[in-house]
Amino acid sequence: MNVIKSNFVKQYGLLGALGLSYLALSALGFGFRCPIHALTGFYCPGCGITRAVRALLNGDLPLAFHNNSLLLAAPALMGVGVLLSKYPKNRMWLYLFLTLLVIVVITFTVLRNQPGSQLAPL
Repeated sequence: MNVIKSNFVKQYGLLGALGLSYLALSALGFGFRCPIHALTGFYCPGCGITRAVRALLNGDLPLAFHNNSLLLAAPALMGVGVLLSKYPKNRMWLYLFLTLLVIVVITFTVLRNQPGSQLAPL
């Protein structure tokens, strides 16, 4: 008997469990290096997310912002994306938002890889 009928709950429950497992392993000292940073030496948009989440859980907002400031903007951006996807009549706004989001992520990545950048993770 399948108690959970919603695919949404199944998918995001699994994603949440994997995320919590990753945080638990990193808290125990099993660190994972970013493969993009290990291969190229450049910070990807996700570099520093684990340290930022750990700082948020400890209540250190400035350290979390310094490790990955894009993570702190993600809930607001996701909310806008969900709201725009609820109205299928005019998809132009959703496509415009997604294009703008790609531009923001690329700009963030370029800026954080500049020498002496304040956006580079610690």
